[in-house]
Amino acid sequence: MKKRNKKYPKWNIILSSGPGEAVRRFQLSKSLFVQSLVIIGLLPLVITGLMFQMNHLANEKEVLYATIEEKDSTIKQKDNEIAGAKEEYSRLQEDVLDVQLTIEEFKAFESQLNELELEIPSEVEDVITGSSGGMEFPESTEDTGSNVTSTLVDMKSELPKLINSFEQTVERIAEYEEKLRTTPTIFPAAEGRITSRFGNRRDPFTAWTRFHSGIDIAAPLNTPIYAGADGTVIHAGSNGGYGLTVMIKHSGTYETLYAHLNHIDVEVGDKVTKGDQIGGMGTTGRSTGVHLHYEIKRNGELIDPYTYITFHQGDSEE
Repeated sequence: MKKRNKKYPKWNIILSSGPGEAVRRFQLSKSLFVQSLVIIGLLPLVITGLMFQMNHLANEKEVLYATIEEKDSTIKQKDNEIAGAKEEYSRLQEDVLDVQLTIEEFKAFESQLNELELEIPSEVEDVITGSSGGMEFPESTEDTGSNVTSTLVDMKSELPKLINSFEQTVERIAEYEEKLRTTPTIFPAAEGRITSRFGNRRDPFTAWTRFHSGIDIAAPLNTPIYAGADGTVIHAGSNGGYGLTVMIKHSGTYETLYAHLNHIDVEVGDKVTKGDQIGGMGTTGRSTGVHLHYEIKRNGELIDPYTYITFHQGDSEE
């Protein structure tokens, strides 16, 4: 028994441009028409889905662009931080160089101070030793870049003040040294012992009480006699009962006299320095034996030399 093919209904579509013109005939399957309608109906949904997908991709693109911009901003920020660190490091190097130069200035001043060779009494040294001052630095040894920079900034601002103060100190010490060099503060003989003090005493020739205008120092013949301070020789020769005598003017304040010398090594007008040999101990003039008669005048008035020749005694004993 033969099966009969199932036939789907078809629609005939006739097209003509006018009377007498050829007729065109088309057949349209009903199932194809239905399928076309289904496709047309689904097409908006497909388009909507595609548009949604496109919008989603566009949003992802915007997010991606925003991320890229954020990364670019972060990179620029890091570049700025690196540039700032390099600039800070450069400033730090300049600060270190300034500090090194300032330290060199301090070393130069210290060298100048050491060359002064000051003869300062123990009382003054005690005051200097007990003094304090300058910048305070933290005990912690922890060190960071910011702390180093801050410390260097503080040092840089403080050092000019320290230098100025140091210069003033050097000037004051130099003035003190100059005054000390023109003040008769050394023992005027290479050796010897004091045999007669300043003031009233019994005259060795008359046994009467008389004023003794200086001190007597006994030592062997020709023991070197030294200038008590820097000055100018204003007398060098015989001087009555004083015998061979040297007189020295020290600045405008002090004047010293060295009497009974055996010989004189200077002349009037000579410039002498504290400690220069000016003669040898003797017994010329009104004298009972080899000794030096030593006088000091301050502003024209006789004073006790003992206070001056023992000025550094405390330092030597210590």
